Amino acid sequence: MKNKTLAELNEQYKDCPINSATYEIDGKFYTVTAHFVGKKNLDEIIYRNAFEKAFAETEKQAEKF
Repeated sequence: MKNKTLAELNEQYKDCPINSATYEIDGKFYTVTAHFVGKKNLDEIIYRNAFEKAFAETEKQAEKF
């Protein structure tokens, strides 16, 4: 697979939903734009996020001992 240019990616995904949010971090504003292209396995993403959160909470509890 060849590396696509930004223009090619824009054309390929122009009809996909886009969400944009602005966040303030340390007095600076950052805009995050998410392009939903439908290539993610939602079950896998939710499982990984839940696992990572549970693991982090377990590590935090272990540090107390």
